[in-house]
Amino acid sequence: MKKLTLEVKGMYCSHCSKAVENALKEAGIDSKVDLTHNKVSFSYDDEKYSLPYLARLVKRAGYTLVIDDKKKFDYNKILVPVSIIILIFTILGMVHHMGADIPFFFYFGNDLAFLIYATIAIIVLGIPFMIRAFKALRYKNIGMDFLIFFSSYISYFLSLYIFIINTRNGYLPYQMNHGQSGYMMTYFDTTCMILSIITLGHLLIDKIKIKADKNYQKAVIEPPKYANVVYGNEIEKIDVDHVDKGDILKVLAGETIPVDGKIIEGEGLIDESSMTGESRQRLVKADDNILGGTMLVSGPIKMKAEKIALDSLYSSIINESYVLDQKKGRLSRISDKIASIFTPTIIVISIIGFFIAYLALKKNIEDSIITAVSVLAISCPCAFGLAVPISSYSGYDCALNHGVLFKTGDTFEKVKKVKAVIFDKTGTLTKGELKVIDMIGKDEYFSLVKAIEENSLHPLSLAIQKAIKTSSEIDSKEVSEIPSLGLKYKNYIVGSYKTIENKEIKEEYKAFIEHNKDASLVFFSNDVEVLAIFALDDVLADDAKETIASLKAENIKCYMLTGDKKEYALKMAREVGIDEDKVYYEADPKNKAEILREIKEKDHFTCYIGDGINDTLALKESSLSFASYKASEVACSSADALLLKPELYNIVYALNISKKTYLNIIENFIWAIAYNIAMIPLAIMGIIPTYLCATLMIVSNLTLTLNSLRIKFYKPSKRRKKR
Repeated sequence: MKKLTLEVKGMYCSHCSKAVENALKEAGIDSKVDLTHNKVSFSYDDEKYSLPYLARLVKRAGYTLVIDDKKKFDYNKILVPVSIIILIFTILGMVHHMGADIPFFFYFGNDLAFLIYATIAIIVLGIPFMIRAFKALRYKNIGMDFLIFFSSYISYFLSLYIFIINTRNGYLPYQMNHGQSGYMMTYFDTTCMILSIITLGHLLIDKIKIKADKNYQKAVIEPPKYANVVYGNEIEKIDVDHVDKGDILKVLAGETIPVDGKIIEGEGLIDESSMTGESRQRLVKADDNILGGTMLVSGPIKMKAEKIALDSLYSSIINESYVLDQKKGRLSRISDKIASIFTPTIIVISIIGFFIAYLALKKNIEDSIITAVSVLAISCPCAFGLAVPISSYSGYDCALNHGVLFKTGDTFEKVKKVKAVIFDKTGTLTKGELKVIDMIGKDEYFSLVKAIEENSLHPLSLAIQKAIKTSSEIDSKEVSEIPSLGLKYKNYIVGSYKTIENKEIKEEYKAFIEHNKDASLVFFSNDVEVLAIFALDDVLADDAKETIASLKAENIKCYMLTGDKKEYALKMAREVGIDEDKVYYEADPKNKAEILREIKEKDHFTCYIGDGINDTLALKESSLSFASYKASEVACSSADALLLKPELYNIVYALNISKKTYLNIIENFIWAIAYNIAMIPLAIMGIIPTYLCATLMIVSNLTLTLNSLRIKFYKPSKRRKKR
């Protein structure tokens, strides 16, 4: 099976995206259309179907599936100049219709000139709408293309009928006939305005999308092409799509990490800016998880592939599978439902408008038909079809640029309900890194310990090296490792509690051990007695306090959930600013899920942030869940969203962006409803001229599109400056 994301040309509303999805469904292919970027993502059996065949299926629906990079004739090169010329000439002609008794304007505004403009418009601009409209009918899909085709062709053929009647009655089309008794006004200008303005409007919206797309985070992710697979003592360069889970890969400095995996040998710096936007490089070593699509700045390293290329995070981001393949939110479902019934409803309303104009307003039959055309031209089905998807994708992009990857389409609707955030401690509120918080012994022993520990990359060793300033000179060849215990140098040992069994411990050292009973202890001893002790503790996340304070400022309760003992858990809670009554300690994986249910009963809508396999049940139990930066694969698959950066404060960004996106969607709904409720009655009453109806409709679409894209550039609340 191959998974692709390809461009689709000619889509402008949810009816278009539905038509493309239905076309591919004929081949049994489930697809997801991204209307914001005019793309479709799908998986297909390349032994059963060819891309040209799928492109023909899409073409039958009235759209173009771009399957190669070869430059083909761009039909827009005809549409743009023709639309502009027709629009200009029509406006000049309308000046004459408005009573300007100037010969110059008459040459553009006589019936013959308008017939020429309208005929060109119908052929060049109108036929694409007609083709898409009739092709959509094959899938029982009546959308905006049908409204545009129907209204423009009705006004054209009605005008053509009037043109013929006027000519038969002796009114020559190239003469000044306005105001003469028996002369009937044509509506060619309506046809020209509808087709030229909507065509230009669609092209303008596409331009706006493309320009906004240049800031799109996903665009900077360059998929790796090759991988160096290790076979014994040999290395073979293969296509990255042929890498299997479990393969051992070698990555050299300057190369792109081919797939998601774990380092098994070596260390280096990784540039993750393509994935997270973080400019600072990250130091990685054995057992660290690394992401495909990021670059190894210094190395080399050996890694074990934990995902194939198609399942790696960068592929998911590029193909937008996280948001496209998951469930839609309530607002999205409402939007789709309204869009599906809107066009048929508008056709019924236009018929009612015809009878209101003819029977109640006493207009003649021609003017009544034009009233119905006005209703078709001014109505805006796109507003409902675009109300949710463009805002949602804009919010998705904005969140991604701030280091958060949302995996479900209903996340924005969930976030606004959050009343409580529950943090797992280790790896979330803390870095999962150790530091020396206290030590006892003589300076000469400290220097010797550092010299011994410099021969190890163990986290405990690195923490001790960092804490001690000076180092003794020793022969590193005399340092050996005692498996699972520590390091040995001559008759000295640096290691765990087991290395000091039956050795003398001074009273002051015993007091030190009791005082730091909740910390990890490393002992330095000789054959007889303990010479020095180091107490190590987990490092609090740099922005943990700031994150808790910001959430509290927004009236969101903060809880801590940990398997640590009570004393240590409460100590950590005090440091980050979490109230003691909101701390749950000594919790196992099963207890965590039960505690989540208990908190949900009190606060109803909860958000959980965790990183490990033991958090899986809790992640699923919460109303909304985030997997933290170094989360396990199981935790990532269970969560609603992933934090792609080590900064915990990104959770605050995620909440703010989500709330802003939700409000933006509501704004779009209000605009769509208010516009149609206000404009359709005005069109029926004839207050809005027919030639302005198409203008107002496209302005409505532009307004909604620009409002939605505004989220891409939203700047969430600034972090509080440390004093």
